[in-house]
Amino acid sequence: MLLRQIGETDPSTLEDLILIMAKNVERALIEGGAVPGEDYTILDLYGFARPFALEVFKTKDITYAAAHF
Repeated sequence: MLLRQIGETDPSTLEDLILIMAKNVERALIEGGAVPGEDYTILDLYGFARPFALEVFKTKDITYAAAHF
């Protein structure tokens, strides 16, 4: 994985929410067969995660965004 292991996060903050979403995206890509560093970059992960995180942040519905890493 390109994104490091993360500990405690606060999904009520935008920066942590984007990180959580980027980790979720990376897991999905890997499960789909993508190769880290070859099929996507860290910047790609943040780009993919941004619209999801912003939508969750706008609605403040963070219940489904939380992930355990």
